[in-house]
Amino acid sequence: MAARMLGRLVLAAMFVAGAALPSAAASDLTKIAEGSWVEARTANFVVLTNAGESRARYLVQNLEDFRRLVIQATNLDIDSNPLPFHIVALVGAGQLKSLIASDNVFGAFQQSYRGGLAAVNLTARAPDGTDSLQVTYTAYGPLYRTKQNTRTVGMDGVLHEYVHYLLEIDARRRYPLWFHEGYAEFLSTFDVTSDGRYKVGAPPMHRVLTLNKTRRIPLGSLLNAKGYEIGHENSDFNAESWLLVHYLMTDAERRAKLYAFLDRLNTPTVDALPVFEEVFGESDEAFSRHIRQYRRVAKYDVERFDRPDAPLPQPSIRVPPADEVREQLAYTLLHFSPRQDKGVELIEGAIAINPGNMRARALLAAVAITNKDIPKAEKILADAGPADVGDPDMLSLHGELHLRRAAELVAAAKPGWEAFVAAATERYRQALAIDPDHVLSLSGIARTWLIQPGRPPDDVVALIDRAKRLLPMSQEIELIAAHLHVKRGEILQAAQSYEHVVAWGRDPALVRQARERLDAIYAVAGHDLKQSTKATP
Repeated sequence: MAARMLGRLVLAAMFVAGAALPSAAASDLTKIAEGSWVEARTANFVVLTNAGESRARYLVQNLEDFRRLVIQATNLDIDSNPLPFHIVALVGAGQLKSLIASDNVFGAFQQSYRGGLAAVNLTARAPDGTDSLQVTYTAYGPLYRTKQNTRTVGMDGVLHEYVHYLLEIDARRRYPLWFHEGYAEFLSTFDVTSDGRYKVGAPPMHRVLTLNKTRRIPLGSLLNAKGYEIGHENSDFNAESWLLVHYLMTDAERRAKLYAFLDRLNTPTVDALPVFEEVFGESDEAFSRHIRQYRRVAKYDVERFDRPDAPLPQPSIRVPPADEVREQLAYTLLHFSPRQDKGVELIEGAIAINPGNMRARALLAAVAITNKDIPKAEKILADAGPADVGDPDMLSLHGELHLRRAAELVAAAKPGWEAFVAAATERYRQALAIDPDHVLSLSGIARTWLIQPGRPPDDVVALIDRAKRLLPMSQEIELIAAHLHVKRGEILQAAQSYEHVVAWGRDPALVRQARERLDAIYAVAGHDLKQSTKATP
């Protein structure tokens, strides 16, 4: 499940929006945090789990194996992204629900300035399609009961969420929702065969069984879906998406047309169905007949690939301190759940255990900024003392507060804003000296140029380009880049970035802002620029 992607390029606003609710007891998460935790880490993955060391090691090694398959056998461009994929792997549906506030899901994915972020239930199970009839003989006659056999799908859920991340960081194209879910399902049954080969494409039986019980989603509705609401009640969005992707991916000719179709979707389109019909050379009705036949025959092909001989990266294993566990759980919760009170309880617990935990203090200040309580955020930062100069998150938040003050002065046409811009820039650059990939600081420096006069220099454009490479899924960064292009007089590039946000943004406020700027550009620049923008992928 891909969670809503919000983000505001301030640490606080990377969280799911929602007012802090009454302080209901968060003892469920506190008890979870007090358990036994292990972290397994490679350059590509960070797994935090309460399932034990052996499971943590297996998760990372399986993910590294899967990543090799993706690089070797798929059309994704993912080899150069330096941010790791973070996973909080829990044991139980109740634990997952406490963290992400969602029912009936195996896991969830969200973008994060630290990289991809997922929360999964390792003990999730689903039907395996081998139900049997049980007969119990009684004095009143036989009793018949269907026994539903299940299989563990926790690893499927981990891989599913990782595929969302891979699709998001593929810088060549943006992917529609149906492909996100269908491809994640298609690849999630990845396995290594007994003869040492990679296997991919085995049907997830719980999706196949769902298809047999539900009505089909019309192709046009599936292709144009912006949310999961069309999958409610009498149909299943993930199952239908998986069926379409499986049908298209397991035939070379159809696969080539699929890639051509996805390339066409890189430019904004009102309706994907006519484009689909043009690329595949047949009508909706004709194609839908093929899909129905494919579903009836149910001979779902499996593809196999040679496994490289090179050894897998071995994870480093450590037992994280109690305060760090609470901080990481809080960070995850604040991306997925509106229950800020639960996140704050975890953060305050982390600080109580270790007052020097700067990441926890940064989270607490970020929540205050989200709630527009700037005095509280300033106090939290001040209470941290000089220790915060070694933490990029804290430095970035200092920069954010300076930048906000500068923007207020500019809006009020008052003097003195230059000093605040200089202070913000200094803090952001201090953060980047510690972590050159700190996205909030890369974008922060770029944002300082949105309120000061003059043409943003090339090195500032390089910083926002770096942020885009780190988080190519971020429409907020794309919007900042568009604004910078306008200030530099690069109108075509600005229009292309605004078009990108309009086409792919999921935050209505961002889309509205991009649309307003785009309309203003076209009103001045005219029809030729509009045609040039739409013709450029």
